[in-house]
Amino acid sequence: MRNAKQRGAATLVVVMVLFFIISMVAAYTSRSMIFEQRTGANLYRASQSFEAAEAGMNWALMMLNGGRINAQCGATTSSSNDTFRQRYLNIDAATGLITARSQTSGDPLTPTCVFDGQAGTWSCSCPVDSAPVLSAPTGNAVSPAFRMRFRVLNVAPGSPQPGLVRIDIVGCTRLDNGCLDVAGASLANEGRTVTGSVLMLSGRATSFPLSALTARGAVTASGMNLVNTASTGSGVTVHASGAINTSGLALTTSAGNALSGSTLPSDAALDPPAIAASGTAPGITAAERFFAATFMLPPQRWIQMPGVVTVDCGSSDCDAATVRTAITNNPGRPLWLTGGLTVNSTNDIGSATAPVMMVINGNLEFSAAGVTVHGLLMLRPADPAVGWDIGASTALGTIRGAVVVDGAVTRSGGGTSSIMAVNYDSGVLANLRTSSGTFFRVAGSWRDWALP
Repeated sequence: MRNAKQRGAATLVVVMVLFFIISMVAAYTSRSMIFEQRTGANLYRASQSFEAAEAGMNWALMMLNGGRINAQCGATTSSSNDTFRQRYLNIDAATGLITARSQTSGDPLTPTCVFDGQAGTWSCSCPVDSAPVLSAPTGNAVSPAFRMRFRVLNVAPGSPQPGLVRIDIVGCTRLDNGCLDVAGASLANEGRTVTGSVLMLSGRATSFPLSALTARGAVTASGMNLVNTASTGSGVTVHASGAINTSGLALTTSAGNALSGSTLPSDAALDPPAIAASGTAPGITAAERFFAATFMLPPQRWIQMPGVVTVDCGSSDCDAATVRTAITNNPGRPLWLTGGLTVNSTNDIGSATAPVMMVINGNLEFSAAGVTVHGLLMLRPADPAVGWDIGASTALGTIRGAVVVDGAVTRSGGGTSSIMAVNYDSGVLANLRTSSGTFFRVAGSWRDWALP
């Protein structure tokens, strides 16, 4: 009997030990599951904040290359509003230096957006002189947010780099000023990501012409006044791949230059041969190479740049009012006209301080007198042999900047009266080089931290 009781006690001890071991294993397993669950939740929040920061970077590029906006960052055509780049950046047209605007208090301007996980929509605030104004979404759905700031890019202490600006983006899994502050910190149970990059403003027109008129063809038009008196310029009035009939032109060059030396005819470099397709590489036409010589890209790629505005001329040419409206709504952005341009109403197009870069797919003619077009104009006539027919104009028009023609320059109907003036203006072209174009992200400049 005693042995049976002893065996029962031993069995109980063994069972208790086994139960204890099983309990320890279960506790350890539960602890591991909780750890994995927390790790998974942390990774989930980190991914959300990272995606919010990347969304902010792409959103900033889109907005910088867009038109006028309101306080909620929505598109508007009201001239009382400015563009995103005007609202947050100062671009010095003389030097190309880009600096960030700030509030009158000295605090940085920080446009902010938040995603409403319940409604599935974004809300944004683009303040002019204040902190962003946004309400946190209600409900239990995850609602990440991002905030950004711009800063001058110094390649060395006190040495800012023209044409470039630094942007910092903070992504957080909820709308909180502390979490979204670049110098802030993560909140408990919230994800936070800080990313930065360098942005570059480029009009893709670094090879500006050195002459008032550049043509891929002959220049036989009469009644043109071509002026290049820029003290820092070349003094070249006409540059063409074909012959130049100077007898019908009124030429004015810089002091000390001979008029006979101000024209450069028969330059084969302006009419490059086409490149045939090879294997999977597409062919490149002579017209595309001529276009790329000025804008660095062929026309079908240049038009796809986010900053380029396409102006639909419909079945006829665009009129001056349509172009002026496009310039007003999209300051600093190049224009691509789907047709020609008829300047049929008074008031200038562009200005000396705010010129326009414009590609005209057709003819340019003036029917309203006294109008000056300020900027760089690229004309792409439907028939390069006819080219730019200035004889279609019925009033004297002036272009201040430079004109590039993918074709000849002719005058239908003959006549010798003055009908067109092109004044080379290096200041206008310099303004275009430094303040007009598309913002790009500089390759290799991305990072996942921000400097104070």
